[in-house]
Amino acid sequence: MNFQKHSHRYGEIILNSSLKVKHEIESVVESISVDMIEQEHQNSLGVAKERGKKGSVGKQAALNNIFRGKFAERGWVAEKRIFEGEDQDLKMDFWKPDFGIDVAFNHRSFIGGDLLRLQAASEVRNLIDVGIYICSTKKFLKYISPKDCNSLVSFERTKWYLENFGPVITTPVYLIGLDP
Repeated sequence: MNFQKHSHRYGEIILNSSLKVKHEIESVVESISVDMIEQEHQNSLGVAKERGKKGSVGKQAALNNIFRGKFAERGWVAEKRIFEGEDQDLKMDFWKPDFGIDVAFNHRSFIGGDLLRLQAASEVRNLIDVGIYICSTKKFLKYISPKDCNSLVSFERTKWYLENFGPVITTPVYLIGLDP
């Protein structure tokens, strides 16, 4: 899969200090294809049908499953808690020391909370040096969820948030937008 990128507060430069991790992240993104997404989506529809349920129309869950599998294969910790305690639900999708990844194929109202979660992981808990935020470009959202494409997180909207809330979002972020 092709992708666009944006570096907030030198996120890419900091990530370049660990080229192995950067290449690992980018290779995961590049290894995903539209055919892979379609196959995962069809599989999930089959499972839903077997359970007597209606499957998801959008392909967000399929993408999340693919990312979960690919990052797990590379030793990333899934669902890393930012704060200790069972009642704490702030989590990064994937984590390795100094790096946190959030994969966002959800409603655009979550952008602020997602970025705040990366901010807390960096500035409050000192778990990461840079956050990686993976979402989709507006163009690709039309494939992922044609019905909801205007209400989902997009690369362009997230980039706008980072540019306009720079004084507030002080954590370095490497933004990746899936772009077929």
